Amino acid sequence: MADPMLRVLRERHPEVDVVVLPQPAPVPAAAELTLPQREALATTLERSLDDLLARVADPAPAETVRGSRWHTDEWGLTWYECTAVVGPLPEGGNIALLRATGHALVGLGWQARPVPGDRPRLVGRRRGGLDAAATVRPDSLVLTLRTAKVRAAQEVAS
Repeated sequence: MADPMLRVLRERHPEVDVVVLPQPAPVPAAAELTLPQREALATTLERSLDDLLARVADPAPAETVRGSRWHTDEWGLTWYECTAVVGPLPEGGNIALLRATGHALVGLGWQARPVPGDRPRLVGRRRGGLDAAATVRPDSLVLTLRTAKVRAAQEVAS
């Protein structure tokens, strides 16, 4: 009631309850990494995907198609993402491989959990800000690993 605008609003509209919410907390600053540090982060993520695929696809049930790249958002934050699509799989093989992926993530030190919904999938998180996701397609499994968002350090040319 100390705010003049809210006092007038309350006087003119006594039937309305006014609730003032706190301002959202500022987004934590992302770590600033040099180019060699970003390359090391990407290598670590690629190695994590290699370890996961070695546990899940042993023996190799199907072909694995991999891809990876850096992404940048509108605020200049970047993250590295690598993906593996395992398939084609026999009927029901995608669900069995999803379960094996969950067990493999936990065995590799990730915190993994299923995601509710109409399509079977799971997500995982690991210390250091690494995220994992596994989603089934009708005859394949898609694994996606992602680093935390970082800011590229401004390097001065000499």
